[in-house]
Amino acid sequence: MTFPAFLGAFAIIVQAILAFVVIAKDPGRTENRLFSLQLLLFCFWSGAELYLIYHGVDATGIKLLFTPALLLTYFFCIFTAIYPEHQPDATIIKSRAHLVGFFLPAAALLYLLWTGKLFAGFETIAAGFSIDLGRFEFIVKGVLIGYLFLALSTLSNSSKKAETTIQIRRLRYTFAAMLLPVAAGSIVIALSKWFIGGTTMYPLGLFPVLSIIMSLILGYTMLRYNLMEIDVIFSTGLVYTMLTAIMAGVMELFQELMQNILNFSDLWSKIIAILIIAAIFSPVKELLIKLVDKFFGRQTFDSATVMQTILAELRKMPDEKKLFARFLSELNLVLDFSGARLQLPDQQQICTPESLSVCEIADDFAKLPQDINEIDSIIQFYINAGNTEMANAARDMKHRNVRHLFNFIDEERYYGCLLISAKATKVPYTSTEISLLTGLVNEIPHLLANLQMINRLLNQEKISQEIDWASKMLQAISADSITSFCGMPVNSFTSLSTEIKGDMIDICQSQNNSFIGIYDAFHHGIQAVLTLNIMFAVLRCFSDTESQLIQANRVLRCFSQQLCSAATIIRVDKRRIVIANAGNPSPLLISATGIRRLFADQTRPAGYLDEIAPQFHSLELGENELLFCSTNGIYKAFEQLHGQTLEEFLTGAGSDLHDLHQKIAGSIKSLTHQNFSDDITFIIAGQV
Repeated sequence: MTFPAFLGAFAIIVQAILAFVVIAKDPGRTENRLFSLQLLLFCFWSGAELYLIYHGVDATGIKLLFTPALLLTYFFCIFTAIYPEHQPDATIIKSRAHLVGFFLPAAALLYLLWTGKLFAGFETIAAGFSIDLGRFEFIVKGVLIGYLFLALSTLSNSSKKAETTIQIRRLRYTFAAMLLPVAAGSIVIALSKWFIGGTTMYPLGLFPVLSIIMSLILGYTMLRYNLMEIDVIFSTGLVYTMLTAIMAGVMELFQELMQNILNFSDLWSKIIAILIIAAIFSPVKELLIKLVDKFFGRQTFDSATVMQTILAELRKMPDEKKLFARFLSELNLVLDFSGARLQLPDQQQICTPESLSVCEIADDFAKLPQDINEIDSIIQFYINAGNTEMANAARDMKHRNVRHLFNFIDEERYYGCLLISAKATKVPYTSTEISLLTGLVNEIPHLLANLQMINRLLNQEKISQEIDWASKMLQAISADSITSFCGMPVNSFTSLSTEIKGDMIDICQSQNNSFIGIYDAFHHGIQAVLTLNIMFAVLRCFSDTESQLIQANRVLRCFSQQLCSAATIIRVDKRRIVIANAGNPSPLLISATGIRRLFADQTRPAGYLDEIAPQFHSLELGENELLFCSTNGIYKAFEQLHGQTLEEFLTGAGSDLHDLHQKIAGSIKSLTHQNFSDDITFIIAGQV
């Protein structure tokens, strides 16, 4: 088997396999079916070459060879209209009439081909054959070039509409797959006419190789879309491939012009053509570089516009975690880095992608000057400073593919740092990209500060709303001010702080269960009011004084959060009073002769332990005696305001017990007007 025959057979196998794989992946997609059809036409092309190799060059073989070539140019125009992105407004697929109209030139060439009018003659040469297209030469080339430019125009429209990275890469693969084989093949055919004197040479084996390249690139992008980065690999090759093809075309054009029209000799035609090519080479090359960069090279962007767009997205993030996740996502879309690490104080390092290994970052990197971020500059900075340890730490980061380090820092605090790895293509970051990164990094502290301020405002609003709800719930169960209970004069006083610390006076006057409750729930706000509601409900379920607080303790212990409340229960039967106490200060018996505590020891509140031991006391209240019961807030108020205990104040008040509750309230009036830090609640029962 000769080498061209091997190439043809290899091309048939590769393209047949690719056609099967692509159509099997998704047979319902139009682009998959159309791509498989093109691969089958390539197989037919390679099969025709094998026919020419083994049966010799004849008219039938040439017809078989050029039939798929002419059809491929037409079908590729349709393919570019639906892939990489479907374009309903593409001219060739607007309607069936357009499809038929654009097929007519190819159909005309096929008619001329199979009627034997397309070529004037052919001749076998080494590793191929030469063909004379005669009077139809420029028609054939014009039709093929027309199809080529139609495909390029369609791809150009796709490029303008591409938004995502995947769309752009798919477009570039398609562009490279089309242009490399077409341009390279045109070079050989165009140059062959100049070298062998007026006829076009067709080398066997060339187009199977080019078709394999085209098939593999398009097969890759259709199967996975993102298997390799081809910016650097193809951009330079594309420029010089297209440049050589254009120079060859110019040489052929001027040679034909000077020899056939101006009757110049062959030598002078070549000399003048070479001089013209030398004059236009550099301008054409620069133009091609710009065109290839526009379609295929690295994208340029306005860093200020991109930064404002990214910042606008970041400002929408509700918390720090989502802000940094969006930050890395937006950066990756623009920079296409191979990896990034985000280190925040006292938090686990965030890596993108997640498979990226964690990199230890020394604390001293936070002290780097903000204009030093490139890893080699960081290493040199520490070498110049004589800090070998930090220079080695920077070298270790470079070994882990880190290329830039940026600190999130402002005048007040250090927020963390960002490590950016090299691009997947290993191409250095441009100055525009570094400018974008620097600008975004400088804005991150402001975004975090704004986020913290917003969170503080939201928390304050939440707390304010919770206090409002708690206040309404407390008002629903709190007793109104009373002057008498079960025939006994009673005076009450309540001063609640804005945070709702948990004090409440509860008055139950049902027929079989009458009592006054003085509660002091632990915690504050909603949790305190929840505890008070439980106390309110449970104590009404039991009429036995000894079991009330024990049952309340049992219910409060059922909650996962520790709900506790001090409580004093007072039952009145004419002049007889029964008192149960758990956690509140001992009730005081006040008379003209002095003050006496009813309980010597402090007890635990309900809900604090699994078992509690409430204090009980029963007494006959004399005519010149008063019973004082309170929470601990009144004791705190006297110590803060007067520097003495409540008992000391009452002793100093003398033997006149008339309007005692007004005297106590008046003595702490200044504190209640200043929004004291605790609730103040007390009652005085009895008459003097």
